[in-house]
Amino acid sequence: MATPDPGVLAPRELKVVLAGLIMALFLSALDQTIVGTAMPTIVGEFQGFGRFTWVTTSYVVTSTIATILLGKLSDLYGRRTVFLGAISVFLIGSLLCGAAQSMSQLIIFRSIQGLGGGGIWGLTFAVVGDVVPSRERGRYFGLFTSVWAVSSIAGPLIGGVIVDNFSWRWIFLVNLPLGLAALVVIATVLKLPFERREIHIDWLGAFLLVLSISALMVALEEGGKVGWREGSVTALFALALASAVGFVVQQGRALEPILPLRLFKNDIVRSTMILGLIVGTTMMTGGLFFALFFQDVRFFSPTRSGLATLPMMAGMFCGSTVVGRLISKTGTYKRFPLIGIPLSMTGLAISTLIKPDLPYLVIAIGMFFTGLGMGCTMPTLSIASQNSADPRDLGIATSAQNFFRSLGSSIGLAVFGTVFNSVVRDGLARRLPDPGASGDLLSIIRQPAKLKLLPEIERVAVGTSIADGAARIFLLSLIFTALALLFAFRLREEPLRETTGLQQRAALAE
Repeated sequence: MATPDPGVLAPRELKVVLAGLIMALFLSALDQTIVGTAMPTIVGEFQGFGRFTWVTTSYVVTSTIATILLGKLSDLYGRRTVFLGAISVFLIGSLLCGAAQSMSQLIIFRSIQGLGGGGIWGLTFAVVGDVVPSRERGRYFGLFTSVWAVSSIAGPLIGGVIVDNFSWRWIFLVNLPLGLAALVVIATVLKLPFERREIHIDWLGAFLLVLSISALMVALEEGGKVGWREGSVTALFALALASAVGFVVQQGRALEPILPLRLFKNDIVRSTMILGLIVGTTMMTGGLFFALFFQDVRFFSPTRSGLATLPMMAGMFCGSTVVGRLISKTGTYKRFPLIGIPLSMTGLAISTLIKPDLPYLVIAIGMFFTGLGMGCTMPTLSIASQNSADPRDLGIATSAQNFFRSLGSSIGLAVFGTVFNSVVRDGLARRLPDPGASGDLLSIIRQPAKLKLLPEIERVAVGTSIADGAARIFLLSLIFTALALLFAFRLREEPLRETTGLQQRAALAE
C-alpha cells in the first residue's frame, strides 16, 4: 500500500489508520467513565473507603503529565514509536489493574494506566495532523469528539453490565482485546517518515513539570477534603507554584524544551490554550453533576442515569459532527466558538433552574444545548492550534492544547466540588430539625441506596440541598463560559493549510 507522496496516505490506508486511532481513543476515553460504576464494589472488597478517590486521582495526575511529555517526545522520536509505546503502557496498566490484590496496588497500577491513556489522547490528534491537511481535519476532529461523547454514555452502561454480571476486574480486562487490535493496526499501517537528529532531552524540565503538576493535583484533591487553609495543602500549592516558575525558567534556556516558550508567542496558539483551560473547567461538570442529581435525588440506577444524560451527549455529537464538516467545507473556524459558547451558556442557564421536581424535559433541553455548544467549540480549538503552530511543534502544540483542557477539568472539579459540598452542608443545616445531623447525611451522598431509606423529612432535605448545589455549580459554569466568550472574540483566524503536517515539515527541511 505504498503511496507516491510520503506525506499523504492513500484513502484505504487513511481509513484503516483512523479505525485504529478511534479504537485507541475510545479505550482512553471510556476508561475515564467506566471505573466509577465499579468503585462501590471495589471499595467493599478491599475495605478502602478512605483512599478510593485516589483510584481516579492517580490516573488524572499521570495522564495529565503524559499528555505533554509524550507529545514532546513524539516530536523528537517520531509519532509512531511513541504512540505504540503509549498503547502498550495502557494495556500493561489495564492488565495489572485487573490483577490488583489491594487498594494500594490498584492506585499504583492506575498511575501506570494513566501514563498510557494520556499519551493516547494527545497523540491521536497529532497523528491526524501528520496525515490530514488542516482544511480536512475538521471532520475527523469532530468524529473524535463524538467518540468522546459516546464513551461518556457507554462507560456507565458497560460498567453497570459488567459489575452486575461479571467480576469488577473485567472493567479493566475488557481493554485488552480492543487495545491489542488498535496496536496491531497502528503498527502495521501507520508508516510515518521521520528524520532522526541529535537530541538533547530536558530532564530537569521534565522533573520540574512532573513535580509541579503532581503537587497541584494532590493539593486540589486534599484541599477539597480537609480544607484549603490546611498547612499541608498550602505547602503543596507553594511547591506547585515554585516548581512551575522553575519549569518556565528552565524552558527559556533548555536546548530542547519540553514546552517551548515560542508557542506562547503565537497569539492563536496562546488563545486556544486559554480557551481550552476555561472550557475544560466547565466541560466535566455537566456530566458529573447531572449524573449525581439523577442518582442521589431521582434515585436512578447507574444505567438509567447514563441514559438520562443522553441529550447532553447527543448535543455534543451533533455539534462536533456538523461543525467539523462545515470547517472542512468553508475553510474557516472562528465563527463556531462564537456560536457554540452562547449555546452552552443557554443550556447552563436552563440548568440553573434544576430542582427535585423539575420536569425531565426541561433538564434534557438544558443538557442538549450545553452539549451542543461544547461540540461546536472543542474541535475548533485543536484545529486552530495545529494550523497556526510551527510544523516542527505539531505534536507538542496538540498535546499542550489537551494538557490545558485536562488541567482546567481538574481545577474545575476540585473547586466546584468544594462549592457543591458547602452549599449542600448549609442547605441541610437550614432544613433539618437537628442541624448537627447534616454531617452524617453528607457522608452518604453518592450512596443512593442508603439515601433512599432515609425518613422522608431527611430525604427531602438531602434532595433539595443537592439540587441547590447542582444549580450553584451550573451558575458558576455559566460565568466561566461567559469568560470564554470574551477570549473567543480575540481568537484570530488564519486560512487553513491545504497540506499535511508531514508535507509541511518536509518542505521546511528542503
